[in-house]
Amino acid sequence: MTTLGNQDKQIRTTTASKRWQGQRLRHGGIAFAACAAVGLTSLGLSAPASAGQKDSPAGLEARTLDGSGNNTRDPGLGSADTEYLRQADPNYADGVTAPSAGPNSRSISNRVFADLGQNIFSGRGVTQWSWTWGQFLDHTFGLRQGGEESAPIGFNSEDPLERFTNDIGAIDFTRSAAAPGTGRDSPREQLNTVSSFIDAHAIYGSSEDRLDWLREGSRDGDPTNNSAKLLLAPGEYLPRATERADAQDAPTMDVEGRLRMDPDSRVIAGDMRANENIGLTATHTLFAREHNRIVDLLSADMAEQEKFETARRVVGATQQYITYTEFLPANGIKLPKYRGYNSKVNPAISNEFATVGYRAHSQVHGEIEMEARTADYTPEQIAAFEAAGIEVTVAGPEIELGVPLSLAFFAPDLVEDLGLTAILTGLGLEAQ
Repeated sequence: MTTLGNQDKQIRTTTASKRWQGQRLRHGGIAFAACAAVGLTSLGLSAPASAGQKDSPAGLEARTLDGSGNNTRDPGLGSADTEYLRQADPNYADGVTAPSAGPNSRSISNRVFADLGQNIFSGRGVTQWSWTWGQFLDHTFGLRQGGEESAPIGFNSEDPLERFTNDIGAIDFTRSAAAPGTGRDSPREQLNTVSSFIDAHAIYGSSEDRLDWLREGSRDGDPTNNSAKLLLAPGEYLPRATERADAQDAPTMDVEGRLRMDPDSRVIAGDMRANENIGLTATHTLFAREHNRIVDLLSADMAEQEKFETARRVVGATQQYITYTEFLPANGIKLPKYRGYNSKVNPAISNEFATVGYRAHSQVHGEIEMEARTADYTPEQIAAFEAAGIEVTVAGPEIELGVPLSLAFFAPDLVEDLGLTAILTGLGLEAQ
């Protein structure tokens, strides 16, 4: 695990990291050594050059940011801002756009997941790295186009399975926007605003404007004249919206919970959902550091754009490698042997997969438990953790921290306070 990148100077040799080092996803580890295995110069990831692809100064074929050009016969397949596929016909009440009537979705959810407050752990021993990686993947190949049509979900406080307190009588919900040309004379469809490929979108984004902000250097709309490195804040954490002084110019990010009180402190990443929880934010941070680590390994004679695209290629390959060799097998998914590229296959994500098949929120544990060195934190920090509601157990030179999910959402400050090592190793300490 020595190729993880500059995590808080090093991976600490605490009890937690001893359990984590050298292990695989089933037991908490991630094989970043894949980069060394495939080599920096032998990654043939992109399709043959096409109008949708760009070349670096040295002629390196590079993926487009929006996913176009992967299929030379139909360059738009799987690209951003295209409709989700459907495995089944749409079923609107009026055949076009009105939602079909049915049981209340909150009531259904309560009964499907009626665990009565118990923690039901993974029978496969898969750790919390699984749901974290699953979300990181989800935020790489799926993002609906938001809409303005309110469709609140009714809340029944008299439901015997309801433990949630809601004084409003409904849970706010907004329908996805209709894809252009649909929802009037034809059934309503929805757009996927990112590409359907495992291409590290969550790190780099899908537009040149966002990437221009994310890379060190000028802010002029052209990322190709910037440094090969991604912009990081002091301590090698993700940059805040104020990192380039004008927070209003920073890319849009989802801001919820207590972060709404201070939206300028949001971290900026390729995907707009990077602040969603500390595990996800930490994973984003790790990959941004990994990109910069790879850049530092490259020859000083290479042009900045060539170094950037090389590092981006390796980071994308790493995400693919972990997904197919660790994440899927650890979750019991066995794919048939690859038999060659088929240009007739539409690689776009389906509506059913995005909205139902890949929803695994029931895997999320009620808290993230961590182990670290007591010396990693000041007495003031430890007191602040306890005051915030974090469970703290100090055992001499070691400290155990239990962060409830209520504190883990939209909390970029907490990522820096706890440190990347504690969070990333903590995800591998317990089954999801």
